[in-house]
Amino acid sequence: MKNKTTIFSKNLFPFLAACTIVVFSACSTLMGGIGGDQQVPSDYPPYPEIDNTPVSFNILQMNDVYEIAPLEKGKVGGMARVATFRNQLLDENYNLMTVLAGDFLSPSLLGTMKYEGKSIKGRQMVEVMNALGVGLVAYGNHEFDVKETELQQRMDESYFDWLGTNVLHQKGNKIEPFYKESYDYKYFAPETYVWEIENYNGKPVRVGFYSATINDNQQPWVYYEDPYQEATKAYLELVQNCDVIVALTHLEIGQDMKLAALLPKTKLIMGGHEHENSLDTIGNVVIAKADANAKTVWVHRFTYYPDTKITSLESELVPITDEIEADPDVDEIVQRWQEVLTQQIKTVVDDPNQVIYHAKTPLDGREKSVRNFQTNLAGTIAAGMAASAKKPVDAAFFNGGSIRLDDQLVGDITAVDVFRALPFGGGIYEVELKGNVLKKALDAGMENKGLGGYLQWFNIEFNESSKSWKVAGKPLSDSKIYRIMVSQYVFEGKESRLDFFNQKNFIKWETAKEGDEKDLRSDIRKAVINYMKGLRQ
Repeated sequence: MKNKTTIFSKNLFPFLAACTIVVFSACSTLMGGIGGDQQVPSDYPPYPEIDNTPVSFNILQMNDVYEIAPLEKGKVGGMARVATFRNQLLDENYNLMTVLAGDFLSPSLLGTMKYEGKSIKGRQMVEVMNALGVGLVAYGNHEFDVKETELQQRMDESYFDWLGTNVLHQKGNKIEPFYKESYDYKYFAPETYVWEIENYNGKPVRVGFYSATINDNQQPWVYYEDPYQEATKAYLELVQNCDVIVALTHLEIGQDMKLAALLPKTKLIMGGHEHENSLDTIGNVVIAKADANAKTVWVHRFTYYPDTKITSLESELVPITDEIEADPDVDEIVQRWQEVLTQQIKTVVDDPNQVIYHAKTPLDGREKSVRNFQTNLAGTIAAGMAASAKKPVDAAFFNGGSIRLDDQLVGDITAVDVFRALPFGGGIYEVELKGNVLKKALDAGMENKGLGGYLQWFNIEFNESSKSWKVAGKPLSDSKIYRIMVSQYVFEGKESRLDFFNQKNFIKWETAKEGDEKDLRSDIRKAVINYMKGLRQ
């Protein structure tokens, strides 16, 4: 099924300007009649070709936004600040489209909580994005972290449009576009999206969007088509009908570059998935990505010249900092959800805002770090896991991708910070296993470098030159039995390349008894908070 959506954006100023021209022309005719035989001087400049008047429009780009509130102790980010900046852009040019290039429903600490008896799962993000004025989004891989029914609820709640060029909904043997339902009417996610803007004479300029989403979050109810083939089909359709073509994607940067090379009449690819800002050019195609969590946004300023059919583009990266005041209406929504967060955390720890540790050196929880090398924050988490054991253990490890902070912690650290770092929580397991199984797991974790399955550890060493391991200061022995603390996600064999790591390969294992909230192994966050409190003493 193919679907298109078109919205119209009319700037009041061009309309008034056109009216002024009409009135001026009429007055000139009347003056000619009153004054008799008056002629326009031969050197008087001709009226401009109205249809060839350049048309300007702007696109405000965000990507990978998981947190609605500011980060780094309020210094950067914050959707209420983005709302203020967006209003400033509207004053500059009413022809404005606000987009988000995927990953916003998950993951976040707040999204893991319950409110009014239901899991939040991105509800807070949709409400804030509605109030902010987001117009169009692409699906990111993390939109499929939530359950099928939860995604449907979020889509139904949204005021913005969803672009699904290569992502479809699989319902048994039936494959169809995702849709949002309102008043018993289904609005199917289109393969292409057309934004119409009018010039002074009312002639429309058509801006066409296509998308592409990475297929690394497989769910039985999600069907991924080939991103290049589907983007090419959408692009060829838009080339025939649109004046300017742009893309809103959620791919790895290398994939975006390949797409740019394949589809050279694309003016701009607004991408997500990476969490750091970048600006690249392949041929004449610009590829832009902003920092995650709205630490920065891109403003893309276009001017289209109808006579030459040339489009100029200027892209500006704008930091969102505490120098921008929060929009009061959006901030009211943010603060309400922050209070929900505080109340929910209190069900796990008594005082979420208690200072549990003071970090003079920043504790690194950035995604680019925890997925590529050992960091001090991850080491602290793994040490906290080991400290929660009922019997002495040799080491501890967990998957770096479970850290979702994408930030550094410095100064006073509270329990809330630990929850932000580990939003999924989960138990800790004491496992006895032979050295050959442990080695296989550690090798698999090293192969996951750059991915969420890269392992962060305590009391383990890796020698890069010899590709050998030490555990508790001694060379790893294939035949020795080790006692290791592992996170629940890893224990259950859910991590990439670690699916073999499960109970049939363990000699024995134990964890907290169900309902025993006093056992620190019942929640990794409790263990880390308790450990960090001890470090402070």
